Amino acid sequence: MIKKFCIAFLVLVACNGCTRDDICAETTQTTPLLIITFKNAAITTEAKPANGLTIETTLENSVTVLDNQTTDSIAIPLNTGADVTRYRFTINTDSVPNPPNTDIVEFSYDREDIYVNRACSYKTIYNNLDATFEDEGTDNWIFQINVNATNNTVENENDTHITILH
Repeated sequence: MIKKFCIAFLVLVACNGCTRDDICAETTQTTPLLIITFKNAAITTEAKPANGLTIETTLENSVTVLDNQTTDSIAIPLNTGADVTRYRFTINTDSVPNPPNTDIVEFSYDREDIYVNRACSYKTIYNNLDATFEDEGTDNWIFQINVNATNNTVENENDTHITILH
């Protein structure tokens, strides 16, 4: 009798083990990506695509986030395990008339982990966002970086957080 009861209990637990709460819905907001737009430095309201843009991390085992694309806006991840993320932004990666030009961009922020639910776990919000680039004098292709995030906070992907003038 105890054996039948144990088997029935295990079957009941197995059937009820996976509930809707165990699957993170696609509509649930998770850790947001950083939204960056590229604008013309001469006419700051005009979008200006970055030609042949490649973005890589500056870590020893570099990871390519974007590979040789011409675009006027991107979405890239920030490091959820550190208060700083550094990327190499390279334009003209396969252009014959113009040589490649690389600028190092550093994003600094304070992380705030927020519990979403059992299925999605936590998401990270980035507060006090700041962005700088290494000054190379006349060799920089980036002229200016503006933080547009409301209250310098990155909490969704609906707005532009950074504008790069080039």
